[in-house]
Amino acid sequence: MIIIAVVTVAIALALTAMIRRMSLRRGHLDIPNERSSHSSPTPHGGGIAVVAALVVAGLMLLGADKLSTRDFVAVFVPGLAIAVVGRLDDLGRLTSAKWRLFIHFVIAAFAIWYLGGLPELTLFDAAIDFSILGNCVAIVYLVWLLNLFNFMDGIDLITTVETVTVCLVAAWILQVKADSDLWMLIASIGAALIGFGVFNLPPAKIFLGDVGSAFIGATIGIVTIIVADESPLVAWSMVILLATFVSDSTVTLLRRLVSRQHVYKAHRTHAYQHLTTRLDSHLAVSLGVGAINLIWLAPIAWLVADSKIVPLAGIAIAYPPLILTAYILQAGKPRLN
Repeated sequence: MIIIAVVTVAIALALTAMIRRMSLRRGHLDIPNERSSHSSPTPHGGGIAVVAALVVAGLMLLGADKLSTRDFVAVFVPGLAIAVVGRLDDLGRLTSAKWRLFIHFVIAAFAIWYLGGLPELTLFDAAIDFSILGNCVAIVYLVWLLNLFNFMDGIDLITTVETVTVCLVAAWILQVKADSDLWMLIASIGAALIGFGVFNLPPAKIFLGDVGSAFIGATIGIVTIIVADESPLVAWSMVILLATFVSDSTVTLLRRLVSRQHVYKAHRTHAYQHLTTRLDSHLAVSLGVGAINLIWLAPIAWLVADSKIVPLAGIAIAYPPLILTAYILQAGKPRLN
């Protein structure tokens, strides 16, 4: 795993540098506007490096018999399809949000079908098969997760910090609590973001772009479904670890829906964006996300995986404070200035 991690970080680092040079040369830049959190034109598409690094890690795990062919296909076929859609969006060749959403649902439905549906989930002390309803929820979960990572990738380093902390903690919990080699794939996701993150430190030299953020969200979502089949409690732990991103994006979406704002339109009304404006610091907010994940969410996730508390109790403890915080920070409300 150490070799795979080093290779993954190195590939992500080298390719990010290469893509940055190519993006500058070809003019693939994110131009600031009134909805941007950055002030100067910045290359995008760094997520291509993350995708490539993680595919190589997956192939290495496959060759070492640490990842089954089924799981490799389940993760990377939908993931690469999502990455292609994201790249087309980055380049302005797929601008219809409705068409993107439709394609996302088709890809998510394929992933759930290929995996044989949502496995039984432990809610209290019993495993429950939710059948068709569960499959529908799983599809919505994947689509929402890949889109919310895109929505939340609005300031320097935030997606890197979120992904690294969530994946490394989840990998550790899975390694300790379950007889599964999937922890290596989850750790590799974090490793790929470490390599990219070197260039995403404020002020960012390059952005992930939709190709990266959507791919990361889709990959984490699909891995969660796979883990649920082998270790349902750890899958719930992963859902808990994602609470910071899920809470902010969900409160923002609901408030925008209620106030009849155009939800397909780019905006700057997430809680983390309001807080960034108040603090005038991308780094402080991004590191704050990591601190919440490690100090607040990780212990709850561990207690669930260790059967000390039931999954729904863990959700009930983890999410409400973050939902309330997003609400207080005016998530979904336009700035007055």
